[in-house]
Amino acid sequence: MIKVLQKVYERIVAKVPWYVWWIIPGVVILVCITMPPFIWMIRMSFYELFLSPTRSDQFVGWLNYAKYFSDPDILEGWRKLGIYVGSCMGLQMGIGFGIALLVNKSKYEGQLLALFLIPMMVAPVATGYLWRLMLHSSYGMYHWLLMSIGLAGTGGSLLSNPDTALWAIIIMDTWEWTPLVILIAVAGLKTIPKSVVEAARIDGATKFQIFRDVTIPFVSPALLIAFLLRFMDNIRFITKIISTTGGGPADATKTISMYLYLLCFRQFDLGYGATVGFLLLVVTIITAIVLTNIFTKHISVKRKGAA
Repeated sequence: MIKVLQKVYERIVAKVPWYVWWIIPGVVILVCITMPPFIWMIRMSFYELFLSPTRSDQFVGWLNYAKYFSDPDILEGWRKLGIYVGSCMGLQMGIGFGIALLVNKSKYEGQLLALFLIPMMVAPVATGYLWRLMLHSSYGMYHWLLMSIGLAGTGGSLLSNPDTALWAIIIMDTWEWTPLVILIAVAGLKTIPKSVVEAARIDGATKFQIFRDVTIPFVSPALLIAFLLRFMDNIRFITKIISTTGGGPADATKTISMYLYLLCFRQFDLGYGATVGFLLLVVTIITAIVLTNIFTKHISVKRKGAA
């Protein structure tokens, strides 16, 4: 028996890198925590669930999935989520990277970064209530400022107007989470070797060429991390929507994530809600994998060109 165990150790255990053994316990715990609810969610999607002791759950097969592809609220929810995520990502990545370029290696870099990080330290729920107060049509300071320059009327706040409510929440999210992009981008800019920049200057490269052929390739991995973090959060998080509009007015802010919340915790349609949640998870994972592969290939090509 001892010889058998010794052979198993020599053939399998000894060949596994040491750092894998440090990862295995965390992976096991993660699987044990996440897999049971995930499997239960898939099971729920095939049932009509009744929160009553007198009625048992009814198996409906693929009926919930058929309902999903014929539900007009699903398409509208995905459209609004696309506007929300696309706008948030464009604003946060663009503004964040631009500020990072200005802050990096400046005289007051530390103080500026500390100042920029303040919004990120505020709880998302508090951010929602804070902005709802500031945008209030009667006593909100931001609403008064917008009225002063002609960007808001006296009829109501931006959050009560179906045409502007979603954009107001996009601005809230940009205000709170752009600092995360700034922090990650500054960290990426610190990884650029000075020797590469100096070599480019000696070769006669302009500032724009250095930015395009040196800065962008080296900072791209950091920007990819920031992009994926914000992309996943923007799809999942509905805290600001709940604390400001609740999906209104007139369903103007009812994204697919908010629709999922309303199905499960307002209408208590848990079977159909599990279907919507499972398909939302599948789309999120597939999109993240596709984007990661595209960006990774782009980064590798850029870096080879820079080298």
